[in-house]
Amino acid sequence: MDTLKKVVGKGDKANESGPGAAKEGQDYGDKGAEYINKKYMGDKLSADQREQMTDTARQGFENATGKKVPGKLSE
Repeated sequence: MDTLKKVVGKGDKANESGPGAAKEGQDYGDKGAEYINKKYMGDKLSADQREQMTDTARQGFENATGKKVPGKLSE
């Protein structure tokens, strides 16, 4: 069964190592913050700082609207 999953691409994390692949524990908000940091800020922010910023933005959105952000976008 593991061989079948690897062939289909669902059982092996190594298959997710392209330029668009998320790192372990990274959601779309984190990927976006990483892109902006590298492209426009000269890679000045650490991963912890980017994570804190995306978490603060998510909490602000949830407090303002009363709606939850889907986990795929930001956890």
